[in-house]
Amino acid sequence: MKGSWAMVPALIAATLLGGCRLPGYDGPVSQSVAASRQYARRGVAALERGDAAEAEQWLAKAVKSCPGDSEPRRHYAEALWQRGQREQALAELREAVKRADEDPVLHRRMAEMCLELGQIDAARESIERAIDLNPKSAESWAVRGRILQASGQFREALADFHRALGLAPDDRRVLLDVAELHRRLGQPHRALQALQSLAETYNPGEEPQQVLYLTGLAQLALARYDDAAESLALAAQ
Repeated sequence: MKGSWAMVPALIAATLLGGCRLPGYDGPVSQSVAASRQYARRGVAALERGDAAEAEQWLAKAVKSCPGDSEPRRHYAEALWQRGQREQALAELREAVKRADEDPVLHRRMAEMCLELGQIDAARESIERAIDLNPKSAESWAVRGRILQASGQFREALADFHRALGLAPDDRRVLLDVAELHRRLGQPHRALQALQSLAETYNPGEEPQQVLYLTGLAQLALARYDDAAESLALAAQ
């Protein structure tokens, strides 16, 4: 025990010299850490403004100043992703995951990126880790549903979407996922139920065109021709 405590000063010194903070250590930070945090704040602010190019510049500086900190790196990955540099973004996010393996949000974002790049097996591995870390995350169950759907496992995907809705009943994207999947499975009545639940999350008259269009298709499949004509006409406006 005494030997372990004797190593603490050396660990702190090594961390500060390397430009990164020691996890769980809240003492004074080095200039490089302070600079990294400042760069990261500016980068995140640029991301929130929708300026991915500026965000990339600031966040690249943040990562360079403190390579061991996962926070700037995860935002850097997002900036790269928005700039269309998908493979580099994924590589940066992988590095962030290595430094924060217990963060379910990082694993979920990794799964989403892999899914968009068509890396289904990697996406599945990442989302399973995210769910293991936080099984009550509606977002993670929804992402797993989309991965299963991309794999052609429609009924399994539907079960995950419903699990997500059990945790977040008003999630608009998941309600739309459910409606589209029921339509694909030839279940227009259930598709219409999901679309009606989705429409209720909007003020009357503010339903998106896609929701109105899919509602019209479901009504058409159910031979509700007058309702379908009205919904499709509204969607066309």
